[in-house]
Amino acid sequence: MPSFMEATQWVGPAVLFLLMIAVGIELTPADFRRVAATPRAVIAGTLAQIALLPLLTWAVVALLEVDARLAAGAILVAVSPGAGISNILVAAARANVALSVTLTAFASVLCVLTLPTIAALGIREVLGEAIEIDVPVGTLMGQLALSLLLPIGIGMRWRAVRPAFVARHRRRFQRVTVGTIAALMVLGMIFGDAGDLTFADAAAGMLAAGVWTALAMAMGWGLAALLGLPSDDRFTYLIEFSTRNIAVAAIVAMSGLGRVDLVLYSAAYITIAYPLAAAVSFGRRAWRRPAEEAA
Repeated sequence: MPSFMEATQWVGPAVLFLLMIAVGIELTPADFRRVAATPRAVIAGTLAQIALLPLLTWAVVALLEVDARLAAGAILVAVSPGAGISNILVAAARANVALSVTLTAFASVLCVLTLPTIAALGIREVLGEAIEIDVPVGTLMGQLALSLLLPIGIGMRWRAVRPAFVARHRRRFQRVTVGTIAALMVLGMIFGDAGDLTFADAAAGMLAAGVWTALAMAMGWGLAALLGLPSDDRFTYLIEFSTRNIAVAAIVAMSGLGRVDLVLYSAAYITIAYPLAAAVSFGRRAWRRPAEEAA
């Protein structure tokens, strides 16, 4: 009988594909035109993630004296682009979905150039090893197209072709999306495999992941506030800064470096960061609901 982790290799991507279609339903071309009209939100958000998140990671792992393998894995996670689930959580929280999608796409493209350099410098600092990092560009671009652009395009097209149907069932779609995210988080925490992590490693990694996630959220919100962005954009930054694509980190660690041990931090990170981001998103959704219903 296949294990939970084996099942998620094909069930997980299929479910996330459907969830990204639900994200597309929330979008129109006008949303992206509004984002294009204020490019500083995209430019500043993208560059800040590239420059500030690795520095934040170095500070956290140094302060907490995290094991070198976990520290190197944390750097890989930090320099990876935002995860597709960030778009889903931003949509669930009623924040700026178009900005979230744009930030994720920009970061995914730019990481082909930024990830090898920044990750190599960071890993050399914590492991004392001079390494070269090969980013599997084809895999990364395929993931971007199949897990982000295609399903969102399908959702937007569906809304354009069947606006009355989508409007009538929109709240139902949203409830299913929120319920599915919650179920995936719970199942992942119950059945998730932490690999070769010892209890001490897991505890240290989870502590570092929790501290890092909270600080990344504060950094994203604070930067957006300094830029004078509205509340929806601030929350979008909060989620984008704290929710990283561990699939990219794992591919680079195993395929680009041949170091399975550098994936250990990802197991601790996903156990803490994704549920925390989901809790914050659902909390904002619940807080906004009375005002939306009154309107």
